[in-house]
Amino acid sequence: MTQPRISNWGRWGDDDQRGMLNLLTQEHVLRSLAMPKQGRVYSLAVPLEAEGPQFSEFHRTWRVTHYTNDPSTGMGIADDVVTMESHSGTHVDGLGHAWRDGLMYNGKRWDEAVSSFGITWGAIQNVGWIISRGVMLDVAAYKGVKHLERGEVVTPEMLDATASRQGVEVRAGDVLLIRTGWYTIFYTDRQLWDSGEPGPDATIGPWLKEKDVVAIGADTAGVEAIPELPLPDGNLPFHTLALRDLGMNIIEHVDLEELARDSVYEFLFVGAPLRLMNGTGSGVTPLAII
Repeated sequence: MTQPRISNWGRWGDDDQRGMLNLLTQEHVLRSLAMPKQGRVYSLAVPLEAEGPQFSEFHRTWRVTHYTNDPSTGMGIADDVVTMESHSGTHVDGLGHAWRDGLMYNGKRWDEAVSSFGITWGAIQNVGWIISRGVMLDVAAYKGVKHLERGEVVTPEMLDATASRQGVEVRAGDVLLIRTGWYTIFYTDRQLWDSGEPGPDATIGPWLKEKDVVAIGADTAGVEAIPELPLPDGNLPFHTLALRDLGMNIIEHVDLEELARDSVYEFLFVGAPLRLMNGTGSGVTPLAII
C-alpha cells in the first residue's frame, strides 16, 4: 500500500471512515452552536428539479406526484415518487465516492468495497451530520469579477488574500465554502455552465492539510477546476485529493448568493445528509445561521 504524500491515512486509526469529521468533537459543536447572535437563517441549497443544477453527464431528476381525493370523506392526499442521482442538486460526497490507483480513503482496496449494491467503505451514512463554524470566501468579489473563468484555478494565495480582505480566518474544524460566482450563469448560459467550471486543483493539498478544514464546498458542480467537459482523461484530481487522501467531504452545488449579497462570511454551518446506507453521496440542505 502506497500512502499519498499529503495524507490523513491512519490519523484516526486504520478502520476510520469519517476522516476530517473526527475533529467535530462535542466541545467543538458546543462552541459552534454559540456563534449565532441574530437568529437569521440562510438556506444554501439549490432547487432540486429536473432542470436544476447537477453534473451535465448525470441522469436528470425525475418526479411524479400521485394523489387521491375522496369526496365521500373530504380527504385528499398527494405523494411524490422521485428518481435521481444521489449527487443531484446540493449534496455531500461520501469519502468512498472517488479513488485512485485502486485505493480509497485510508488505503481500502476499491474492489473489496464497491459493487452495484453500493459501497461498503466511506459510504455516506458515516457522515451523519456536520455542525461547525462555516466560512465563505468570496473569491469572485475579491477579484472584482462576476464569476471566475472556466477552468480557472482557485489557489491558496487567492484564498488567503480573500480571507484577509474579508477579515476572517480559516481555522481547524471549519467548513470552507468557496464562491466562484459560477452559479450566477446557471440560468442565463446553461451551455457555458455545462462546459466546465473554476475551482481548486490538487495543488491546494498542503494548504488544506495545514488548515485542517473538515469539509469543502463551492457554487459549482464539482468544486474543482475543470477546463472542459466531457473530461478528456476522466480524471478529477481534486476529488481524489480531498476524499481519498485527506478524508475531507466535498459539498457541491452550494448557493452562496444570499451570503454574498449580505456580506456574511462566517456562520454556524448545519447540514445532515440522508442516511442512505452504502450510498456514495446524498442530497443535503446546508444552513448558515448568524
